[in-house]
Amino acid sequence: MKICIDAGHGGKTPGAQGKKTLEKYINLELALKLRDELVKNGIEVIMTRTTDVYIELKERCDIANKNKCDYFISIHCNSFTDTSVSGTETYYYNGSKEGMELARAIQNAAVQYSKNKDRGIKTASYYVLVYTAMPAVLLETAFISNENEENMLMDKTWQEGFVKNISSAILNYLGIKPNDGTIPEEPGSSGRELSDEDRQKAIEELERMLELMTQSVNKLKDIIR
Repeated sequence: MKICIDAGHGGKTPGAQGKKTLEKYINLELALKLRDELVKNGIEVIMTRTTDVYIELKERCDIANKNKCDYFISIHCNSFTDTSVSGTETYYYNGSKEGMELARAIQNAAVQYSKNKDRGIKTASYYVLVYTAMPAVLLETAFISNENEENMLMDKTWQEGFVKNISSAILNYLGIKPNDGTIPEEPGSSGRELSDEDRQKAIEELERMLELMTQSVNKLKDIIR
């Protein structure tokens, strides 16, 4: 499974501007975190950019197409002149059933975590949705023009949780069980700490077994002699 993650804008195209930051920075931070989460779960990820550089829209599509990616996910921040406008929305190309299903999965996960206004999934003819040869979605995470949502987007802890939720939604959509990062218990392990009484019993049992082994060794020595 190969997914192309596109951090919108970059370099000379900053995207939308908030009071404290630029869209291109938030897009890249979220895209890199999403890459790391997916890679941990065995997904091969192709990035359109990993630094603050300008990449033309055609080149972004070419990267996904030439690498024969299975899905394309573009990450953006929204903006509007009315700074009270808020919420999350996800776009897909009209007629793409897989794109619609992936958009719905990502949208639901994004809203579930952020508690933002659910602006739904929508169709659009954005360049990266039209000229990619695989199901493609474009996530508008939140409105950077809204001060509360800008602060949320800049919060590193929020970013981590948001991306993990998105990653889990993508994996579930693909039929892959997310890896929570925990080390599985050994077979037969109860996962609980032994009480003092249980620990003493275990020691006594080990001592008994050691005594039996010693007796067996002594018998073998007698036979050899």
